[in-house]
Amino acid sequence: MKIPRCMSTQHPDNVHLPFFAESSDLGGEDEIQEAFYAYSHLGCDEQMWDAEGKEVDGFVVKKLLTKYPDYFTKTRLGKDIFLTIRVPNPVEEKAEAKVLIETLESIPRSFDAANLFFNDDIAPIFEV
Repeated sequence: MKIPRCMSTQHPDNVHLPFFAESSDLGGEDEIQEAFYAYSHLGCDEQMWDAEGKEVDGFVVKKLLTKYPDYFTKTRLGKDIFLTIRVPNPVEEKAEAKVLIETLESIPRSFDAANLFFNDDIAPIFEV
């Protein structure tokens, strides 16, 4: 298994609005484009998908694969590059406990989307 060397986190503080953002409040589609940019242009091996303290997009894998099929046909999510989900600790953040469950429930759905796209059994998300 390949070990990632460079992880990108979601939208670090920027002096200017990132080129991929439509407004200063980054939305779900902006985050999809941001993840793709980190993989394809910055050369990051891994993207941390933050599910803590906000509305998270549980369809990130499906959206990446359908929006950028040419890239992901050549660069395999779960083998060549990785998506790691950051979740809240329900012991420490009781109000966010359901976010953990929702995020964990999205993992089999992401596997199914990748299975249909690649026709194999490589999990696109295997670390939380």
